[in-house]
Amino acid sequence: MAKRIHVVINPASGKPKPVLHTVNSVFRAAGVDWDASITRKSGDGYRFAQEAVAEGVDVVAAFGGDGTVMEVASALMGSQVPVAILPGGTANVMSVELGIPNDLEAAAQIACSQSSQIRAVDMGQVGERKFMLRVGLGFAAEHVIGATREMKDRYGVLAYSVSALHTLKDLPLARYYLTLDGEQVEMEGITCRVDNSGNMGIPGLVASQDTSVSDGLLDVTVVRDTGAASVYSEVASGSGHGTPDPEVFFHRQAREIIIDADPPQRVVGDGEEWGETPIAVKVLAQAVRFLAGEEGADQADQQ
Repeated sequence: MAKRIHVVINPASGKPKPVLHTVNSVFRAAGVDWDASITRKSGDGYRFAQEAVAEGVDVVAAFGGDGTVMEVASALMGSQVPVAILPGGTANVMSVELGIPNDLEAAAQIACSQSSQIRAVDMGQVGERKFMLRVGLGFAAEHVIGATREMKDRYGVLAYSVSALHTLKDLPLARYYLTLDGEQVEMEGITCRVDNSGNMGIPGLVASQDTSVSDGLLDVTVVRDTGAASVYSEVASGSGHGTPDPEVFFHRQAREIIIDADPPQRVVGDGEEWGETPIAVKVLAQAVRFLAGEEGADQADQQ
């Protein structure tokens, strides 16, 4: 059981919750010594997590969305100190991936429980930037960029669906030039993704049944058009009800990936805009340790 936990809190994430009261109630009942820091700007979570590790904590917990979790995870790369997720964002994709309940009290219990399991999770890297979930181009980037904070406050996770409908109205095809572990592939498509996590933030819906955050591989996907065949192929595959049609849905796993596009496309990494193509991507295998719930304990070891 964790004896010392530091909680990094992003007060701007998601909807208001009584975070301190709930966390204090759970941790005190478990006999845990804990403290917290509040982020105010980008980079604070990374710094607070590094300082907590230097002070000898057993666990660093992150309350916020996937961006907050990503900052904390980046700071703990190569460390034996695990990350505990306290979901507080809009989509909370990594918490779904790892079986962390959306209920704050239940998530806090996983953070301090002796029976919680640790799962080693891969990270991806583009230049100096790290990502935990995915990198997207074309439609995968544009609908994320289009989901404004105002839309998220109004619609929650459905803001991405609303933005997607607007984005699809005027989305041109691009020619993608891919180099996958040295093999060159070329094709047209409306979007290209590099997934570390297959989870799309909705329980039961994944980008691909083959995608795992712990397999040492990244999953490259190109959807070739906006027709019904492409949409059905991806949804059926992601829900476990069929094999994707290779004529409309390209999928390959690799460790090192180079992507260029004509015309150039904007790039989004874990929800943040990262400039334009070309990009070089690589996997950082088993880079971070996370506490996982029962449903996310695949390939995990007990604390």
